[in-house]
Amino acid sequence: MDWLTPATKMPWPVTVPFRMGPNLQKLDPVAPALLLRDELSGVYRRERELVIAAHPERAMVGNADDETLSAILGLAPSPAARERAGVRATFGTRQDDSASHQTAHPSPVLQTASAQACADRSGGGSQAIRNPASTPQGAREQNVALAIQEDFVILKQHQHTLRTEYLSVCFPSRWDPREKLGLDFAAIHAPVADNPMLLAAGPNIMTMAFVKQPMLRYVWLIVPAANLDQHPEKNQAWWSEALADPSPLLPRLFLRVERQTTWPLPHLQRAVFFIRLMMSPLTEVLRISALVRPERISAPVRPERSEGSDALVTRAAELAASLRSMTPAIVAYRGMTPALPRLLTELDTFK
Repeated sequence: MDWLTPATKMPWPVTVPFRMGPNLQKLDPVAPALLLRDELSGVYRRERELVIAAHPERAMVGNADDETLSAILGLAPSPAARERAGVRATFGTRQDDSASHQTAHPSPVLQTASAQACADRSGGGSQAIRNPASTPQGAREQNVALAIQEDFVILKQHQHTLRTEYLSVCFPSRWDPREKLGLDFAAIHAPVADNPMLLAAGPNIMTMAFVKQPMLRYVWLIVPAANLDQHPEKNQAWWSEALADPSPLLPRLFLRVERQTTWPLPHLQRAVFFIRLMMSPLTEVLRISALVRPERISAPVRPERSEGSDALVTRAAELAASLRSMTPAIVAYRGMTPALPRLLTELDTFK
């Protein structure tokens, strides 16, 4: 599990009470921090290659616009990486911190995926038609995916809204990229629990985050497996196995955080949605204490010490309070209904 992010570098977006809302933050409009690159970039590339080889039909869905791919490559860490990806960059560059692992052409793993896609296409399967790996452009899309640590979704303007045009998603969090192609904001978020507030804000969110201003938000999950790729086909079995084990649950769980950014490209009639995944063992993240004001916690907690009007509240207490504030619908949507009682019991006694 060499892809895990150190606990000290993990965001902590847990809030109390928990609310299913946009929770957007503005990024610098001139030089937005759209991507996050760290020392794990080579490991992410390796894991992404494996997913594309095994599941090209769901890792690369739709058809990517060349100019938008070029814009994304303009954000890649080095000119060499962009050149190797085979797309001419038209946007500003970033300083190279570690690009030696990148290659000029698809790796043997990806060449195998392309060959399999061609074979599938000859059989007339609908998945092969969606899969760009069977075309020369598909090789370019693969290399764009490998040049950054983020998954990304390209949206295109269509009749006064934006619809998904292409999804490069190797590390989904319990959703299938194939089900999201061609959808607008409302359709994408229709399955989300407690979504009326989110859907009501949909038009304003799309205008602000995908047309006018780069934005940032975080989404967090508690999961029983460390895999970067958590396609819904696997999730139920993981929770069943975790709960069948009578040993303490917390040491076997992981905090999964998505750093989501939006990038409006109005001159291309498009926008890009980036998803940077980070994972860390839950107990390691919980051991990092944070000074928070008591009013942030709506459930009873036991502060370790007092400092005036502040209290040092453990992250375990904050997480427990956030989980208790979730509606049953949200808990079920996150796949945690059977695990919640046991999880709360262990959080309340965590040291």
